[in-house]
Amino acid sequence: MFLVHFSERSYDTTGVGDIYKWIVYLFFEERFWAMFGILFGVGFAIQFRRAEVRGDRYFAKYLRRMAALAVFGFIAHGVFGFNVLLGYAAWGIPLILFRRMSVRALLVAVILSASSGTIYGLARNFYGGATKGAIAYQAERDAIRARDSRFLEQNTAAQKSKSYAAVLSARLQHMRWFYAQWFSFLPVNTLTLFLLGLLGLRLGIFDRPEEHRRLIVGLMMFGVVSWAVTWWVVNDGYGLLRTMWLTFTYMGAVLLLVARDRRWLDRLSAFGYAGRMALTNYMIQIAVIDLLFSEYALGIRIHPLVGWALAVSLFLLDVVVSKWWLSRYRFGPFEWIWRCVTYWRVEPLRFQTA
Repeated sequence: MFLVHFSERSYDTTGVGDIYKWIVYLFFEERFWAMFGILFGVGFAIQFRRAEVRGDRYFAKYLRRMAALAVFGFIAHGVFGFNVLLGYAAWGIPLILFRRMSVRALLVAVILSASSGTIYGLARNFYGGATKGAIAYQAERDAIRARDSRFLEQNTAAQKSKSYAAVLSARLQHMRWFYAQWFSFLPVNTLTLFLLGLLGLRLGIFDRPEEHRRLIVGLMMFGVVSWAVTWWVVNDGYGLLRTMWLTFTYMGAVLLLVARDRRWLDRLSAFGYAGRMALTNYMIQIAVIDLLFSEYALGIRIHPLVGWALAVSLFLLDVVVSKWWLSRYRFGPFEWIWRCVTYWRVEPLRFQTA
């Protein structure tokens, strides 16, 4: 996501820079966002697994956890213009209903969730055509698309203002528009990814990969085929075939490495340090990006390859700082706030010394 965010904010060019932006768009952009969502589902499943082992009534704690995440999400979207976390908080709540489902039931839920956008679209078009007539209904849909297009064009221009007050107002307006859209009310993306993470942990893919090599390889192959078919053959795979499923291939490659030799966990520890402070690092990343590229702040313009260098540098800095911080403190700063709200008490931040 570091590479994606910096690439999106680099200017269009030709030659090597254009090739690099195309590679990021083709192989990284939607794929790593999907990975982020799947891992959220894994984290959810681990929390409830541990709570059940302890005999802990975790429901109220979990609702507080989602409420705190919603606050972080509101700040991320309203203040910095990044819209992922608030949706995670919203869809994290119904996720609790799936925690004890069987593997078969979870698989059915994944299929229905993934295809919900297509099902909704077909039902909406059928009902609209039947009640208003095909021509009138099509004219109505065209008018809605034109209205949304005008709004987004005007809103994007407003977010380029040199006044942060104007930018903040535009971002809040975008939030109001974004969360009123059909894709915010359907589980087609976010809940689907959460359920995939929950299903993967239930199957043992993440904690016992050595027992599931064939399944992992099969998912990796499906990821490549789904990505290729959706990209070059059909645009609509009914929600079941998607370019984002290439993330299965990336995740599977890491799991197979770990299955072959557990020492890969140590070799990949840099990602672990950053991952243990994922919320803190994410909030810092979007703040840095906003201050670097927004017109109200520095407003710099960079070549795509400079964006690559900045992305790698910021990630490495995150790793170093995360490792240093976690050697002294139990949680990242935002993770600590999140945990305090979850358990509704001030948790110790520093390691306890004898």
